[in-house]
Amino acid sequence: MILDDIANIVKRGKRFFLASHKDPDGDAIGSLLALGEALILSGKEVVLFNEGPIPDSMAFLVGSERIVDRFNPESESEFDALFILDCGTYERLGGISSNICNIKPLINIDHHENNSQFGDVNLVDINSSSVGEIIYRLIQVVDLPMSKNIAENLFVAIQTDTGSFRYENTTKEAFTIAGEMVGWGINPWKISRKVMDEFSLKKLRLLELTLKTIEIFHAGKVGLITITKEMFSKAKADNFDNERFVDYPRFISGVEIGVLIKELGKDYYKFSLRSNDWVNVADLAYHFGGGGHPKAAAFTRHGSLDSIKQEFLDKAHEVLGNGNS
Repeated sequence: MILDDIANIVKRGKRFFLASHKDPDGDAIGSLLALGEALILSGKEVVLFNEGPIPDSMAFLVGSERIVDRFNPESESEFDALFILDCGTYERLGGISSNICNIKPLINIDHHENNSQFGDVNLVDINSSSVGEIIYRLIQVVDLPMSKNIAENLFVAIQTDTGSFRYENTTKEAFTIAGEMVGWGINPWKISRKVMDEFSLKKLRLLELTLKTIEIFHAGKVGLITITKEMFSKAKADNFDNERFVDYPRFISGVEIGVLIKELGKDYYKFSLRSNDWVNVADLAYHFGGGGHPKAAAFTRHGSLDSIKQEFLDKAHEVLGNGNS
């Protein structure tokens, strides 16, 4: 059993490097902090890495101050294992990937169905709601300590990746674990306010500009919004201020595929995709070199926005035409 293999690595080791994907979401940060805290409480040494910055909505989580955004180990022998959390590919770590690639064993823990299985040990469970859910099971198997802080981080991981327990990946197991975390004394209302419902004025300004760009295609089945760097500047917003904006076109009645196009640089764009019912947007994203979940995926592309957009809409039309909506 893979969990048992990882448990043996943890029990034997003393120092671990933990990392999650750049532009982190709640699952990435919550899982990173939860596993890190559990290892620390068991007497292990850890380095927590994310090519940050950490979103303001998660800066309140205890342990977030430990996360570093740059690190260059003197040698791979400094660590007994490398944990990569919530990354479909190794490259999603960002620039540090070349600095830590020789740390062995590399333990890949994820729940994305298109994970490239890049680890020496791969714990990829596509039936889990989140990586936080997998980390919970790992803590149980290794018999690592639990605490209120760990519980809060696990709750954030599960809550955010299930859309506050609204998405299709919300399972009985997700509710059960979340309920147990509440038993540790966490406050779901306080967490929800901080992570899901607290908008800065600059975020609302950016949302105002973004909603003006709504476009509808393919007989109302594709809703699309666009954010440019100029809009970020005008709203005085930063990269994390567009979190969950992709849901707005998805909310439109009749829309099956919601799309957020974000300008990342000159002729460089990120397409975030969401589906409401039957379209597997992970497959759609994979066609453009990206990936994700059946209901939530993304890809990045260089080139003219008009040409990329048209290529995407043509493929979406093909997918919608072959479906059973």
